[in-house]
Amino acid sequence: MKHLRRSFKWAALLVMGLIILVSVRVLQVWWSDPANPFPERKPGVQDAGGFSQGSPEQVVEVEKEVTAAEKQLSELVLKCAAEGRKIAIAGAKHSMGGHTMTDGGVVVDMLKLRGLRLNEAKDELTAGAGTRWFEVIEFLRPHGLAVAVMQSNSDFSIGGSLSVNCHGWQHNSAPISSTVKSLRVITADGVAQVCSRTQNADLFRLVLGGYGLFGIITEATLGVVKDEVYVPRSRGVMPADYDRVFHEVTGGAEAGKNVGMAYGRINVAPMAFLESGSITVLERAPEDAATGTQPSAFMQRMKRLVFRCCVGSDVGKQFRWLAESSVGETAGGFLPGKTAALWRNDIMLEPADLFGNRDPGCAEILHEYFIPVTKMSAFVKAIRAVLRAHEVDLMNITVRNVLPDDVTLLNYTRDIETGAGTEVFGLVMLFHLLPNEAADKGMQTFTREMIDAALACGGTFYLPYRLHATRAQLRRAYPQAEEFFQLKRQRDPKGVFTNKFYETYGMPQGQ
Repeated sequence: MKHLRRSFKWAALLVMGLIILVSVRVLQVWWSDPANPFPERKPGVQDAGGFSQGSPEQVVEVEKEVTAAEKQLSELVLKCAAEGRKIAIAGAKHSMGGHTMTDGGVVVDMLKLRGLRLNEAKDELTAGAGTRWFEVIEFLRPHGLAVAVMQSNSDFSIGGSLSVNCHGWQHNSAPISSTVKSLRVITADGVAQVCSRTQNADLFRLVLGGYGLFGIITEATLGVVKDEVYVPRSRGVMPADYDRVFHEVTGGAEAGKNVGMAYGRINVAPMAFLESGSITVLERAPEDAATGTQPSAFMQRMKRLVFRCCVGSDVGKQFRWLAESSVGETAGGFLPGKTAALWRNDIMLEPADLFGNRDPGCAEILHEYFIPVTKMSAFVKAIRAVLRAHEVDLMNITVRNVLPDDVTLLNYTRDIETGAGTEVFGLVMLFHLLPNEAADKGMQTFTREMIDAALACGGTFYLPYRLHATRAQLRRAYPQAEEFFQLKRQRDPKGVFTNKFYETYGMPQGQ
């Protein structure tokens, strides 16, 4: 009996100690976390990563109305071509590798070009390239409509999303290119062109996912879908079983029609590092029960607080995993004893800053790897060793499925071992580090090892982030890159459109 009491006391002390450690961490984050986000980054000078810096000769703000903007941009392109000057294109500046920068050149700031028009008969939205997704969401909401495919955050620009051919967590969807009906683009000859799958189709497949190297997008017409109420449900999963369980819980081809959105997490907490995970499915609520709640400000603040506890803290990472596993993450209106029901528009309205770094003394960068779904387990096993071998502060891994892209040339939904398009899991990883040269150099070495692990599994890596891949790695992951860069030089022989991505990987070596 005494032995039992002694064991109980030790267990109670252990629990109390853990509660104290977690409480201290939460209070520390609550006290130190800046209340306000960074000021708006300067076009052509800064981007979201905090490492890329540019020194443009001139920044040109685009006109607000599309006709005036196209006249302005056409004249600018012709002038720069005649004078041998370069142009880079900036939107919300959420890329991380100088994709919106060119030193000594002209940077076009697109954010004022924000017009919105809706064709309800065709479920089509036409948007200025500088429009941000939160503006689109609020514009569509009164019409009972929602965005078909976009990133998980709403503060990116339309033009930027199309230029990187983003994908989202809209279930069983291809990248955003699949939703684009047509584009208006100012090309290197200064001409405003319309392109689509049937008109200037070659230009269409180059501009989408073209990183601003084939012209300046001024307008895009996108397909939209019905706004719906979703009810989230989550299930634990082992990474080794992720492919099977994901397709099981999302219901397959027929039952999956009831799934509107879905995503997964891989556990980055130390007690089960990359050895457990979860899958959250957002199912369409019955129409007679479609009464979605609004996310509360308190819950949004709590979500940020729990997430920011991860920074540099094993205790914080463990706390976050336990909290989200027990309460659920996608539950903006969560109340004990009730099931959250959320509108699609409210789910997608979340800004990147809700979770993002606000401390100017730190930086956070993203990686993303696209892995054929049958090779997910092998990839997670391979990167576990890489992550443990390097001193990196991994805060998060989110998983989303992406269907094959049959539109763009520089597409990433392929198995590079076969060359065929395939369904992939996109694994988005967030790292916290100091914004100095030593940290960036260490991240470069680490990134190249991660890319090698992806390539060994037939996967690719996403291109909007730090330019840490070697040229050989990029061309192995994207064998179509050589054709892409050759076509860029053919269509823009004076090299008017450029950025640091092209200067690193696309220009012939020695230039």
